Amino acid sequence: MKLGKNNLDEQQELKLLRIESRGCWLAFWGLLLTLIVESVVIKDLRVISGEWILFMGLALYLGISCMRAGIWDRRLDMSRKTCLLTSLVAALCAAIFLFVFSYVRYQNLVVSLASAAIMGAFCFGLGYPGMRLAARATKKRQDELNAEPEDED
Repeated sequence: MKLGKNNLDEQQELKLLRIESRGCWLAFWGLLLTLIVESVVIKDLRVISGEWILFMGLALYLGISCMRAGIWDRRLDMSRKTCLLTSLVAALCAAIFLFVFSYVRYQNLVVSLASAAIMGAFCFGLGYPGMRLAARATKKRQDELNAEPEDED
């Protein structure tokens, strides 16, 4: 069996890329949902460490690959407002998750609220500067890719 030859035409190749893309995002969001549910239900978190490593590896690969290609997003721009809103949403999601996680485990409302507030502030404090740095790196890469090549004549 020879693996070198591609038997697909351009239209089939584009369809296959779309299928693979949807499968990748389905796996990404499905794995995240699975991790969230398992974190709340399972007492020993070491059981899900393999899934966590896989999820973080996939997230890093997608993020770094998109930045290297100069791609930010299909619909969102690289503005400060976008970075602020996405960081706030991420911080809110993390705070809600930690509140549910700690309340289910320890049944203490005050401690759960305090830990959720600290987690939210921590996620926003890291998320916003991280998003701004990623946006700056992506913009720099876009400029490099769009620059006119110099003639060597």
